[in-house]
Amino acid sequence: MRQLEVALIGAGLIARFHLQEWVDAGVAVRIHSNDGRAAELASEFGARAVGSLAEALNGVDAVDICTPTSTHREIALAAISKGVDVVCEKPLAATAAEAEDIVDAAEQAGVRLYPAHYVRFAPAFARLHDLVASGRMGEGAVARFCFSAYHPRPWTEPISAQSGGILTDQMLHGVDIAYWIFGEVVRVYACYQGEIAAPAPEGTVATGTAVLTHANGAISQVVSRWTATPHPPVRVAFHVSGTGGTVSHDSRWPQQVRVADGLAGDFGYGGTSVFAAEIREFAAAFAGGPEPRLGARDALAAVRLTQAAAESAWTGRAVEVPVKGVAA
Repeated sequence: MRQLEVALIGAGLIARFHLQEWVDAGVAVRIHSNDGRAAELASEFGARAVGSLAEALNGVDAVDICTPTSTHREIALAAISKGVDVVCEKPLAATAAEAEDIVDAAEQAGVRLYPAHYVRFAPAFARLHDLVASGRMGEGAVARFCFSAYHPRPWTEPISAQSGGILTDQMLHGVDIAYWIFGEVVRVYACYQGEIAAPAPEGTVATGTAVLTHANGAISQVVSRWTATPHPPVRVAFHVSGTGGTVSHDSRWPQQVRVADGLAGDFGYGGTSVFAAEIREFAAAFAGGPEPRLGARDALAAVRLTQAAAESAWTGRAVEVPVKGVAA
C-alpha cells in the first residue's frame, strides 16, 4: 500500500502534537510555516520542510492546517482547489461566513474536510455520547460541561471585544460536545467576564458561560475558564441527568498524585492520547477506511454556535439559531 503523505502547515505547539501522531501513524509529512520554524521541527521528527504553500500542497494526499485562525480560509481553499483533503485545527474559521465558504467549496469539489476537535476523542466524552445515543439516559436531559486551562501567552492576532474571546476560542470544545451529544441547537444565551480583547496579557483570566437549548428539548450549560496560572492544570468535567439516570466525570479525580519533588503539575493518562486517536482516525479515513466521528458540517455548526454566543454576550440577549426543519 502506498504511503500516505500529509502537508502540515504551521510549526507551533498544536502542529507539534499533530506531527508526532502523523509520524507514529506511519504517514510521510512535509512541513511549511511562515515563521521560520519549519526546518527545526521537521529535523526533530524526520519530516521534510518546504519553502512555500504551493510546494507543500503539490502532490500530497491531505493538508493539516495548524496556523492562526485568520489564515485558515486561504489555506483551506488553496488545498481544496487542488483536490487535496483537509484537516483543520479548531475553529475552522473566524466567522460563520468564512466557515461556510470552506465547507461549501469542499463539498462542491468532493474534498474531505475534517475539523480537529480533539475533545470528541476523549474516552469519557465518547462514552457519554454512546450512553445518550443508546437511550439509556432517558428523556429531558440537562447537562453541564466545564473546561478550564491556563492561557499561557498573549494572543497574536487583533481580536475585537465583539469577537467573543473565550466564547469563540476555548468554549468551542464544550459547544461541539453538546452539539455532538444532544443535536441541533435552536437558542443560545451567553455571557463573559474578564479579558476578552487582544492582545491579552500574560496570565489572562476569563470566564464564559453559554446556555444552549437543543431542538430535542435538552438544555446544555457550557462553562469555560482561562486561569491565572498553570496550576491546577487543564480540567474537563461534565454532569448529565435524564429520566434514565445521571452520569458525571471530572478529570481532577485521579490527579492528586505526589512525586519525589512535590505535587505533580499535570497528569498524563494511560492509553492512547486524544491527539493519537484523532489523527489515526483521520489517517484511516484518508486511506479508504471508515469516516471519522466528525466532519465538515460539525465544524460549521461549532463556529455558528460560538459566534451566536459572542453575539449574545455582546447584546445581552438570547440568540435564536435557525435550524432547517425545526420551527422557530
